[in-house]
Amino acid sequence: MSELQPVRGKSVARPATIPEQNLSPQFVLDALRRWWMVAAPIGLLLAAAGGATVYLLFEPVYEAAAWFKIEERTPFLAFETKNEGRSKLFFQTQIETIRSPLVLGPVIKRPEIARLPEIARQPSKAAWLARQIRVTSVGKSELFRVLYAGPDPTDAASVVNAVTESYFKLRDQSDTKRNQRIIDLLGREKNKRSREVLRLRDNLRDLAKEATGKDPFSGRLEANSLQKHPLADLEGRLIAAQVERTVLEARIKATEEELEAKRREGDSSDGGEDVLASKHEAVFRDAMANKIIEDSAEVQQQKALIAVKRSRLMDVGEKSARGKKAAAYVRLADEIRGDEQALDQLREELKPRARREAELAIIARRTEMGAAKIERRMEELAKMRSDRDAYRVMEEMLEKRYNEQRKNMEQSSGDTMELRFRSDELIRAEKVFELIAQRALQLQTERGAPARVTLMQSAVPPGAPVVVFPYRNVALAVLACFCLPFALAVFWERLVGRVSNSQSLERQSSLTVLGEIAHLPVRTPIVHGSTSARIRHDLRLFEESIDSLRTSLALSEELGGMRVLAITSAASREGKTSVASQLAVSFARATGQPLLLIDGDMRCPDIHNVFEVPLEPGLAKVLGGQCSLEEAIVTSWSDLIHLLPAGKLEVSPHSLLGNGAWQSMLEKIPSCYRYVLIDTPPMLSASEALVLAKAADASLVCVMRDVSRVDQIRKILDRLSAVGSRPVGLVLNGVPARDYSYRWGDYSYTHEERQGA
Repeated sequence: MSELQPVRGKSVARPATIPEQNLSPQFVLDALRRWWMVAAPIGLLLAAAGGATVYLLFEPVYEAAAWFKIEERTPFLAFETKNEGRSKLFFQTQIETIRSPLVLGPVIKRPEIARLPEIARQPSKAAWLARQIRVTSVGKSELFRVLYAGPDPTDAASVVNAVTESYFKLRDQSDTKRNQRIIDLLGREKNKRSREVLRLRDNLRDLAKEATGKDPFSGRLEANSLQKHPLADLEGRLIAAQVERTVLEARIKATEEELEAKRREGDSSDGGEDVLASKHEAVFRDAMANKIIEDSAEVQQQKALIAVKRSRLMDVGEKSARGKKAAAYVRLADEIRGDEQALDQLREELKPRARREAELAIIARRTEMGAAKIERRMEELAKMRSDRDAYRVMEEMLEKRYNEQRKNMEQSSGDTMELRFRSDELIRAEKVFELIAQRALQLQTERGAPARVTLMQSAVPPGAPVVVFPYRNVALAVLACFCLPFALAVFWERLVGRVSNSQSLERQSSLTVLGEIAHLPVRTPIVHGSTSARIRHDLRLFEESIDSLRTSLALSEELGGMRVLAITSAASREGKTSVASQLAVSFARATGQPLLLIDGDMRCPDIHNVFEVPLEPGLAKVLGGQCSLEEAIVTSWSDLIHLLPAGKLEVSPHSLLGNGAWQSMLEKIPSCYRYVLIDTPPMLSASEALVLAKAADASLVCVMRDVSRVDQIRKILDRLSAVGSRPVGLVLNGVPARDYSYRWGDYSYTHEERQGA
């Protein structure tokens, strides 16, 4: 007996962290491959049940529609008016108005609407109905549809008709009240202008009698008195500015009254509570009012004027020799103080209006969809105020120029020119009166013009539901139910983490897969009998895969001096005994030298069954000192393959291996054996496998495809590394013959096998 000299190499380093198994397409396919025979019938049953359930629970939905038309331009009878804003904005405003609480609030208060089942069970009926009502345009035309879908065709038509009726009622009331208010305000202004015309006529009559002794209204004025004078153009512009300002003031007042009414409605809708009752809202209102005041055109203009004068004041103070005592500096300082007082007074004048706007803004924020309409009204109001202020400034400038030129001409022409100017002033007042009267007449006339929005057809109960059969829902239910078992299978495989292919095994373990072993078709690969062609073909693939593994081990530079190889696995049923026995046959056949195969699994021995040799005395008797190594080795099976069965275990395997007997026995193995293969027990269930593997030159870990778990492989690799063993690689066992042929090819090496296959 020569002493065994194991060759130790460097251990394979493993990374600190191993990546988790990803849900890659390959992983999903592997999971489906394992479970499709179970998941498919369950999926079919669930799909049938899901489709039937959806069909039985299907409730037909009927969609009713009302048609109306929105004119792109406002219709007119005699006076064409320009449309305010863009047509798209007007269209969108009408659509949002239909879905607003202003329209839907009265609708849900109707008893016949409120008692509908789909509406009665909603906590916020108006908001729910706003989501259900659809307003769509028909192509690129001016036609629109109001749509509502419900379980009952008659109820659906009733809802649509109630909505359209409420919308047109709101629109008619709003437009009628506003136009009537503008007409009333213009009527008041017309009466005021009429009295002014009479006053100017009396003044002109008195002045004419003093100058000419004639009554200018008793007959036609002289031709020269009617000639156009140099201020006629300026006077015409002044008249136009006065008329536009007057009409804008009427519209502004009507809009302010409308918004004030909305504010009062908001107050009453809150149960009589004041919108600004809380301290927080009062502070917010004051801050908003101050911002409105400071952002107004009047305040900004006054601030700019003060800033210019302050800049001039600084220049005068720096450039004047007397500094702040200079007359120009004192005068400018007085003007600035006066302007600041005027600014404070202007702020006080604007405060009531700013408070009203702030209150309306708060109401707009609290009225959900009604806020959009109020905000648009406020934007219109701000624009009208800006236009009015612009006309007012223009009017003041024109009037100032007119008075200056008139004063110069009066000084040069005397009483004659005064009479002429008084006559022109009367004519101007009459023109203003006529234009205002014309505007009032225009509004009053156009009240009878066709509406811009007209109802074309009311909703009628639809004869058929929107969907006769729920094909889409049934298909989705069938697909979802059928895929559910497969999804659960993928989830389960992700949870279990079984090995499916060599690529994922290398990623998860950080060790190289030295070989893939084809599935063993029969239990004992060395038995030759009358097997079928398919069995012989699969058996040949198994032997070829073992030979490939043996070649990788023999030609590896790192394992070239290896003599003792432990073949282990994490758990049972992972094919290590089949790999060990067939690898022994392959090594012996390739080298032609004797080889010793040791069955180290003394708890559940199997090598003696594979080779059909006696179990005893075996390894257990050798370690227990009951027999020698030479007496336990079986040499009768083959001249090249000698076997050391496990023997019959009578005590704990730890007591046999823990006293150094195993290491001592390895040292007594004769040097005539080129290789010593050890079939160890499963490492996780039998910890004595660590003792067997530690004494070997290297360890080869067997992994069974679709059986071994990644977490178990990690555990045994960690344990092998912890005890100083050397795991050199992995073997993926149990690869189907078809997959092995597809991946590595099928190349027969005898004519007889090709014929049999």
